Amino acid sequence: MIPRLRSVISLFTCICLINMASATSANVGLVMTTGEIQVDGSSVRGNAAIFSGSIIATRDRSSNLRFSDGTNAVMKPGAIVVAYREHSMLKQGVIMQRAVDRHAVIADGLKISGVTPNAIALIGVRDPSHIEVAAQEGESAVWTSNGNLLARIDPGKTLSFAVNEAAGAPANGVRLSGILRPHYLLTDEITNVTYQLQGADLEPLIGASIEVTGTVLGGNPSSSVPQVVAVSSVTKLNPNLAAADGQQGGAAPAGQGPLFNKSSIIFLIVVAVGGTLLGLAAAGVFSSSPSPATPATP
Repeated sequence: MIPRLRSVISLFTCICLINMASATSANVGLVMTTGEIQVDGSSVRGNAAIFSGSIIATRDRSSNLRFSDGTNAVMKPGAIVVAYREHSMLKQGVIMQRAVDRHAVIADGLKISGVTPNAIALIGVRDPSHIEVAAQEGESAVWTSNGNLLARIDPGKTLSFAVNEAAGAPANGVRLSGILRPHYLLTDEITNVTYQLQGADLEPLIGASIEVTGTVLGGNPSSSVPQVVAVSSVTKLNPNLAAADGQQGGAAPAGQGPLFNKSSIIFLIVVAVGGTLLGLAAAGVFSSSPSPATPATP
């Protein structure tokens, strides 16, 4: 009888340990707020554990997310985030992610990560097809779902991205503008991404300001090797006219980033300088420090 009882107790202990290990592995962090927040549809006040796939929605106050990877984020009022161990998905509103180089944010199919260590990015979803990204500290990068580097954002700069359906367009199509350098290198004026052009009659254009349309062929987006663009058309721009436009303070023209597949439909990403949702962030209204949410004792 006693040996059987011991076996039952041992089995029960093992089951408890397995359940505890599973819960621990699924726990991805903690949400803290001084007000009320929704976690998976339930109202929560104070602190709450968040798990992989948890849906967190703020109300009229900011809330802090502290992830198990040591990073943290500030959710502005009205934001909705789906939390995972290695990244978050922003569904609505504004989030400020610290150390975005270690904890990326995905918004409307685009991945926002950090280029420099401990980079801080402010990301906003205005509607299902418009997002904005501001690099508050350090340099941030935006990637397409195909793994193409779409934009590099310097500290203090903001870019807006409009994702529009472009059925029938070739995948990875791109439109760039900038000064052609030796080895046919061109850094796009809007996205700050460097490409290597491949095509005929490029040699006479070195040193000139040009606009190029083409297709992204490859390159290693995880390294300093530029992506290769097969040029389909090239136009030489008037540098004096471009300089005059810049001196007048007009809005920079929108650039076209790579196209990508989203639910079997080709979508075109239009990139422009600045944005409305993160205008306050670019002006320094949002601090890079987490909001002063006082942890509550569970």
